[in-house]
Amino acid sequence: MTKIPYADSSGTLSVEVHLKHATDVFLVDSSNFQKYKRGQRFKYYGGHYSRTPVNITVSGTGRWYLIVRGDGQYQYRFY
Repeated sequence: MTKIPYADSSGTLSVEVHLKHATDVFLVDSSNFQKYKRGQRFKYYGGHYSRTPVNITVSGTGRWYLIVRGDGQYQYRFY
């Protein structure tokens, strides 16, 4: 399994993702990341994007994981 990027948030967290191809981009918290890994239904912020850059902002403390489906050709930065 590819290494999944993550960041810890103390309130609000944003990510900017530059895609090479249209794909699904999700930000999920720790409990939903575990559901994703088990193949269960999970709640996420994001969706399917065909334009770049993708900007997603979430509110909530804890660890947030960035899931980018597809061939893995993307660049990102948390802020």
